[in-house]
Amino acid sequence: MIAFPNSCNISLFLLSVKTSADDLGNQVLRLVDSKEVVGMASSITSKEFYSSKESKVLLDFKVSIQCFLYDKSKFVYVPREDTIYKVERTFLNGMLMELYLSETQIRKEEILGWKLSK
Repeated sequence: MIAFPNSCNISLFLLSVKTSADDLGNQVLRLVDSKEVVGMASSITSKEFYSSKESKVLLDFKVSIQCFLYDKSKFVYVPREDTIYKVERTFLNGMLMELYLSETQIRKEEILGWKLSK
C-alpha cells in the first residue's frame, strides 16, 4: 500500500453530546448527533506536548479535518480503537481544522441513545 503525504488515514465520528440528569439526579451523557468524517491523524509536536503539560491538559494526538465538516463537537469516537476522545483544543489552519484530542474513560455503553449515523 502506498501512503501519500497529507492523505486521510483515520475514520472517526464527531459526537454532539448533552449532559442531563436521570431519574435519580445523576449526570448522564446523551448522544444528540454524530457525523462520520475522515481526517489525517498525527502526533503532537514536542512544543505542543510541553504546552499541554504546563496547562495540565495532556494531549494524545491531533486530527486534521476539513474545516467545514467540524460542527463544534466536543467528543470524537474512533471505531478502530473503540475509544472516545475529548476535543481539548481546536486550531484553524487554512482549510483544515486541527482537533487536539485527549483520551477519556467514557465508554460508548455509558452514553444514552448510542447510535452512530453515517
